[in-house]
Amino acid sequence: IAAESEEVALESPFLEPFTAKDLEVILFTDPIDEYALQNLPEYDGYSLQSITKEDLKFGDEEEVDKKRLELYKDRFVTLSDWLEDVYGDKIDKVTVTARDSVVPAMLVTSKYGYSANMERIIKAQAFNDPAKQGYMSSRKTMELNPRHPIVVQLLAMASDDSLSEKQATTDLAWALYDAALLNSGFAMEDSKGFAERMFRLMQANLGLDSLELEPLMEVTVDDEEEYEYYKE
Repeated sequence: IAAESEEVALESPFLEPFTAKDLEVILFTDPIDEYALQNLPEYDGYSLQSITKEDLKFGDEEEVDKKRLELYKDRFVTLSDWLEDVYGDKIDKVTVTARDSVVPAMLVTSKYGYSANMERIIKAQAFNDPAKQGYMSSRKTMELNPRHPIVVQLLAMASDDSLSEKQATTDLAWALYDAALLNSGFAMEDSKGFAERMFRLMQANLGLDSLELEPLMEVTVDDEEEYEYYKE
């Protein structure tokens, strides 16, 4: 896993399955590492595999695990399709993860595409052309944790026509995306939209009918105060 620092790498949710299996992961924290890895597919006879990219295999999968994954994919197809419609071109696809994790969702990149860290490095380069940043952005896949209660509840809401069209449900879907984006090492793309969604979620949780501003407070000025004001 590549990250801007050891602390950031160690806090990544991508490490959770490997910690649970007591597997070692190499941490790359120098910007040059990302460039070197593009020309170093293996080391000492071992293939190097990024744990932040799709199609991650542990090598200990059994037939029952594969069958369970297919059942989960069938169960969550409605939610996957709905989220793909909500997110549009922000992601390539939504699928069910085979990773053992405690977070509701993660964003992984294509096997041969840029990692989140590489995307950060390129955008920070002095001669980077902002007009070309769209072409350099990572192609992202959202992996859903089918055992997480947030994902299970979103499935129920997406399957209910009376709820799936509501702004509050869409905001929850975007909140899931925003959390997965940051948790997976990417930078926030639309801070204005993020803030607006957070305000709407706060409105719903506070039971507010509207976010319209309150009228200005009335101020009374007696004759003596008004005289002193003009005197000064």
